[in-house]
Amino acid sequence: MKKVLILGGSYFVGRVFTRMASRLRDYDLHVVNRGNYPLKIENITHYVCDRHNVEELGKKLPETTWDAVIDFCAYEPGDISSLLKAIPGHVRQYIFISTCSVYEPSAPSPKTEDAPLLATGGDDPGRAYAYKKRLLEEEASQACGQKNCALTILRPAFIYGPLNYAPRESFYFDSILENRPIPAPTNSTGRFQFVYVKDVARIVMGCIANEAVYGEACNLSAPEQMDYNGFLDVLAKAHGEPLSLQPVTVAQVYMQNIPLPFPLDSDELYAGDKIKVALGMEYTPFTDGMKETYDIYMSVNKK
Repeated sequence: MKKVLILGGSYFVGRVFTRMASRLRDYDLHVVNRGNYPLKIENITHYVCDRHNVEELGKKLPETTWDAVIDFCAYEPGDISSLLKAIPGHVRQYIFISTCSVYEPSAPSPKTEDAPLLATGGDDPGRAYAYKKRLLEEEASQACGQKNCALTILRPAFIYGPLNYAPRESFYFDSILENRPIPAPTNSTGRFQFVYVKDVARIVMGCIANEAVYGEACNLSAPEQMDYNGFLDVLAKAHGEPLSLQPVTVAQVYMQNIPLPFPLDSDELYAGDKIKVALGMEYTPFTDGMKETYDIYMSVNKK
């Protein structure tokens, strides 16, 4: 049985991973979070603690050998180095959930793991977030070297699926529930890719104590390349009938501040084969994952 320490676990990816892993007998799961949202998950040991309170964290955690530490919620420089210093005992592997946004936008598409990383941040919130993740990747490498533990970096593309708190697919689901026309860009050229949250959870499980991914950074990206037309076609299939669409131009989207969640006039494409080969896995087809996501969302929110 692998002893695993999870940072996060209350939200989206961390919660889905914890739920799925808790149903297996392969793991001894320990979860650290602030306790704002009750986990209500059996077969885990839960520590209510802010990760930034390193003194308290060091007292609460047992001194043991951790087969893996999985960090779903490192966002600010210093989060990883301080955490690894605070964890009692030995950490064999550290799995950091980063983002595909760490690459320079100008890098050729689809971006592979050796594409240039962001050199600077900026005022744009998305770029600032991505640059901090890029700095945290460097920090993780240095801290793991000092701690003598293996590092695995996972860089997901757009994650979708049940429990997603980001207003991506829910923007469209809510429009359907409220009988609002869905903005459909008529001249958008942007292409983008997704990864299903359950695939992310399975990939994380496949990486635990897996020497094939020690010292590796891997994109998590299903192969389907989407644009807004393709995305809306998949959504219509999940819905089971034609959607009520409102044609808009890209200029109108910007002028009216329509909160469309995906790139309109640039590509965000990533090669996700490296992790697929390393783990011998297949990504969930986007139509299947979106259908399941739609059905779960509607069953919870439909009046």
